[in-house]
Amino acid sequence: MIWQAAEKRLTGLHHWSDAGVASRYDFAVAIQDLGLELGLLDRRVPVRPIATEDYPTPAHRPPYTVLDSSELREMLNVTPAHWRESLRCMLRELKEQIGCEDSS
Repeated sequence: MIWQAAEKRLTGLHHWSDAGVASRYDFAVAIQDLGLELGLLDRRVPVRPIATEDYPTPAHRPPYTVLDSSELREMLNVTPAHWRESLRCMLRELKEQIGCEDSS
């Protein structure tokens, strides 16, 4: 998206995210599920959700905060991939990298 935005000479602040919505918990579970599926992990471990108040950060955040990248999608006329598919691609690349390191 950065290259496409640069080619169109967009200025200002723009947001980008893949399609779909995920909490930190959803993301952790997906990493584990896909890691197991791709053979990057050999066993399941407990992943427990926690309440926002149990994960303090300096910035106050509302209960539901989702990055809205619809403006940039419209400007660039693109449809983002779902975040799970992007995660799957990244984990496949990681698996290939690990495979290359093992063979040297």
